[in-house]
Amino acid sequence: MAITKLVNTITDTNTKYSVQHTGLAGDATDLSDSIFANLSALKYASATVTISAAPTANLCIGEVLTTNDSTAIYLRVTDYTPAATTFKAYKVTSATDITPLAWTAETATDVGTEKTLTGSVSGLCTATTHASTRLAIASPTINLRKLWWNLPSGIDYTRIYFDGSDTEQTIAYLVAGNGYINYAGGGNHIGAIGMGAAAGNTSNVLGDVSVTTVGVASADTYMIGVEIGKLTGFELPNFFKNGQLGYAPNQHGFSDVY
Repeated sequence: MAITKLVNTITDTNTKYSVQHTGLAGDATDLSDSIFANLSALKYASATVTISAAPTANLCIGEVLTTNDSTAIYLRVTDYTPAATTFKAYKVTSATDITPLAWTAETATDVGTEKTLTGSVSGLCTATTHASTRLAIASPTINLRKLWWNLPSGIDYTRIYFDGSDTEQTIAYLVAGNGYINYAGGGNHIGAIGMGAAAGNTSNVLGDVSVTTVGVASADTYMIGVEIGKLTGFELPNFFKNGQLGYAPNQHGFSDVY
């Protein structure tokens, strides 16, 4: 029997993500490289979309593009440069609902190749998604702001770390007992913990907060929570750039203006 896990997401905005994991061990199976914060699966994760050619009509920043995939995907444009063949976007709920969603897979395969794009402002795009270049989720940068835990008395230790396909960066080794650290709380606090030497983003693992335990016994329970700051890779639409594209800053048609 493995560990029965429960994941409670507390907050997932464009600036921070907090989550609490609890678990019950069915036997002496340890957690091994268990992902507690999967960055590419968070809301507002930015992806670069490559299109077949520069569109005749510029995209409008903040508008929603609808694909003609078998199940339509909705992309909110966050950045675009006139006559460019790429744009940045995050996934939303529908053409009229900009509630952010997470990508289905870490490789953002939600959107197919050679799919049409229909903008809520710019209309049917004269270009399609690229014939071979798929969506690419941005390599993010984050920091760890808060860490709290309750670990069983018999455990040897728990390692918390930032993942990287080439190099991992250890954040802390925790022993039995409970605790709470507010790294970014000001005063005598040491400041939020950056990703350090973590490097390599094969399969979009860079920056994922992961956990490995040593010494778990049957019927042990644990609780580990983290709060991370989203620094880059989760950007909101840059509305003021719309002037370069022939649109008013708020022409995207939704109520949010920054």
